[in-house]
Amino acid sequence: MEIEVTQSGVEAERRLPRRGILAAGIGGAALSLLPFLSGRASASATTDSTPEESSTTTTAPPRQPTDDDVTLLAYAQQLELTAAGLYEQAINGVAGWSDVQAAVMTEMRESHLAYGNTLSGLLGKSAPSTRSEELFAEWKSQFAGSTDDVLKAAAQLESAAVATHLDVLAKLQGLNGASTVASIQVAEARHCTALLDLAGSTDLSELLVDTEADSLLGNA
Repeated sequence: MEIEVTQSGVEAERRLPRRGILAAGIGGAALSLLPFLSGRASASATTDSTPEESSTTTTAPPRQPTDDDVTLLAYAQQLELTAAGLYEQAINGVAGWSDVQAAVMTEMRESHLAYGNTLSGLLGKSAPSTRSEELFAEWKSQFAGSTDDVLKAAAQLESAAVATHLDVLAKLQGLNGASTVASIQVAEARHCTALLDLAGSTDLSELLVDTEADSLLGNA
């Protein structure tokens, strides 16, 4: 089962539910960006008035990350590298993985590494290129124990990553950063469902992550 989530601003109620875009497929990233960019454009509209006439001009958002964007994107990269490290720990430290489970966990690790590398390419020399040791320590104990427990913890981490990227998207100004984060967010929304299904969950509301985890950005 594939799911998508969207970013349409700061307020949670403005997000389309996952059920509403289950059929979005590869168009999910575009769905994520359109309402966000529309809101950004309208927010940047300015009005210049003279006694003779009134005119409205709209300033297009920048393509490259702003200074504030760099800080947000750097945290997003550290989150991705931290997730990769947690998966690595679980793969090597937890006994009893089935072949399918091991393959999925490995794919998750590689995906997070790839997302981190993508953000590194966007940030250039400003990329921290290291995991967050504080975040790693916070989640480390949850990536140990039984395979099902770890799969559920991994799904919770993915949900937190989705919420974090939504939070980041609401604050970004540059289009390149926004499109990159949106594509990562969409993929990680799918991760949640795949991991919970692998852990044996049959609860539709759980599989569709009706209750999203809290954003980690506030802990940065």
